[in-house]
Amino acid sequence: MTGQGQSAASGSSAWSSIFRHVRYENLVAGVSGGVLSNLALHPLDLVKIRFAVSDGLELRPKYKGILHCLTTIWKLDGLRGLYQGVTPNVWGAGLSWGLYFFFYNAIKSYKTEGRTERLEATEYLISAAEAGIYSWTIWNITWCPSIYGV
Repeated sequence: MTGQGQSAASGSSAWSSIFRHVRYENLVAGVSGGVLSNLALHPLDLVKIRFAVSDGLELRPKYKGILHCLTTIWKLDGLRGLYQGVTPNVWGAGLSWGLYFFFYNAIKSYKTEGRTERLEATEYLISAAEAGIYSWTIWNITWCPSIYGV
């Protein structure tokens, strides 16, 4: 009976040692930053897309520049037109930036445990790359499982 209790205790201590480096504030900060930046810049992303698909066909409206495009969309569809298609972008940016900051700070915390000196520049870069790989992997397998055969 004590063997099972010790096994459960060692299992919980293994999880606690892994999650000791995790701070959920970083996840919230990343999600918030991704959502807010996307909401602020989505009209410009929409203009970029409109220019990309406006390839000279007569069916699509012609725009003379960025401001002309924005004012045309505003006059035709109002604020709703400027934020057309914002929902998937907000979900994507919020979750991907949230995961990135979550992993980045957990990795940095893990690497600095027990050290008195700061990380070197290459260690910061490697931590950022690792966080990018982890967040990209989770994001793509979660949201695009058919592409990866999952």
